[in-house]
Formats: sequence, C-alpha cells, structure tokens
Amino acid sequence: MKVLYKYMKKEHAKLLIEQGSLRIGTLYEFRDEEKHGKEIGDFQEGTKSTYMEVGEANWNTNNQPEFSKSFFKLSDGATLKISGITLEKPQNSPDFYIYCTTYEFDESAMRDFGYDTCVVIEQPERFFNCISKALKHKSSYEGIYNCVYQPRRIDHELDMGVHPALIKESAYS
Repeated sequence: MKVLYKYMKKEHAKLLIEQGSLRIGTLYEFRDEEKHGKEIGDFQEGTKSTYMEVGEANWNTNNQPEFSKSFFKLSDGATLKISGITLEKPQNSPDFYIYCTTYEFDESAMRDFGYDTCVVIEQPERFFNCISKALKHKSSYEGIYNCVYQPRRIDHELDMGVHPALIKESAYS
C-alpha cells in the first residue's frame, strides 16, 4: 500500500510523533459543520438516498420493479396503478471511528483545511492495526477505504452500491 498523508496542526503532529497520541473522530461528529467548518464538516455525513421517479405505471407481480417491492407488496393477481410519485429510500450509516488521510500531498488543500503540518504514514496497515489494538474494546479495524465523490441522492438505476459512510458530495473533492 502507498503512503498516506495526514494533515494536522503542528502541536498535534508533535504529540503523534513524540508520544503516539492522536484523536480519532466519529462519522457522526463530522456532521457538526459549526464545529468543523464547511471544509471538513458535512451535516449529511454518512447518509445516502436512492429514488425512483414513477410517471405512470401499471404493475403486477410479473412486471413490478425490484426497487418498488419494499414500498408495495403485491399479492398474486393484484395490480397497482400509480402516477406522478417518487419512491425514495433514505439510508443512514452506523457511526464509525474515522481517521481521514489522503494519498496525495497537496499543500494548498492542507492550508484550506486550516492545517500547517503534514505527517507521512509510511506503513498505513500497520499504523491502523496499532490504533485498532489500542481501541480493542471499543471498535475494530475495518480497513482503508477511498471516499467516492458523488451525489448523496441518486437514481436507483445509477446506484453502484457505495456505502453511505464513504460518500462525499463532489463539492468536497
């Protein structure tokens, strides 16, 4: 795995390097835009919604779209005639501990986030396994994942199954 870069304030970098001390936030905590500012905070963090527009439809058990089956359960021989509605499934991720890093160092982005220092994590798997070991009674290491920059509200036919915890609106890229 490549190295990772962690932007932070100089005093926090010093604590990490000299004492192994760090702070890990939670997914839900990042919803607090007032605390984190617009660059980092996102009140919709960990959410996603898939939808289906229905102009006009006449469904039975043979032609009912899969997406609609959690909204309408048709019995054999039944038909459903609907028009002008939107079916929407909101999803909310469970809360996770999150430690945000980047694969590429970008001094401009670091400054935009309000940080003045960058720590290079040369062995990411080992680094995160150590954190997981320290948190063994509170959580477990799930892995390193990339954010996917896409809308949080997406047509069900375009949904690629991205977990809500990994979605960031394109404006955050």
